[in-house]
Amino acid sequence: MIQAVIFDMDGLLVDSEPVWFRARVELLARFGKQWTASDQEPLMGVSTATWVDYVTEKLEGAMPPDEVLRKVVSIMAAAYEGGDVPLLPGASEALEHCVGSYRVGLASGSPKRLINAALTGAGLHRFFEEVVTSDECARGKPAPDVYLEIMNRMGLSPDTTAVVEDSAAGILAGKAAKAKVIAVPQSFVSTDSEALAQADARLESLYELPNVLLKL
Repeated sequence: MIQAVIFDMDGLLVDSEPVWFRARVELLARFGKQWTASDQEPLMGVSTATWVDYVTEKLEGAMPPDEVLRKVVSIMAAAYEGGDVPLLPGASEALEHCVGSYRVGLASGSPKRLINAALTGAGLHRFFEEVVTSDECARGKPAPDVYLEIMNRMGLSPDTTAVVEDSAAGILAGKAAKAKVIAVPQSFVSTDSEALAQADARLESLYELPNVLLKL
């Protein structure tokens, strides 16, 4: 029986991928370079260090990694502070259900500053007992570190924990942490089919989450 539910944030609760995309497009455009969907998709759900390295390489030395991080995070934070934190369908309803029936945590690959900005802007802080970012761990998703860390902090067993994810990296991270994994892939993003096949359940939207949790 599931006793705890750990949510990812970007692309699952918050429709932040378009905001990430615009931030990276804006940064690269300053140097006459392009950012495309083929650049964006492999970075969904990964750690800060991973995407910073990728963007730095795309810039071909025009900006050091610490400045890349600062610039992109500043653009993102400004968007969130301006109210650009759209919730995905069923997010509020799923959280309301879970907080009344399970212990609830958040494990995200985003920098802590952006997690806090998004949760504050969307009014979601109250739902989470614990919030952990991959930046606090040795490795980002698809390594299991962030899920192992949050389960350790909350005193959870993977046997009774469900991870809810949208990305291939997140699905693989949850499975590597030995938790049950519920995949809610975004319809406009091609999530790796081999990763999806490893999920214990696949949903069309978070509206389906309450019923699926009862079956795991």
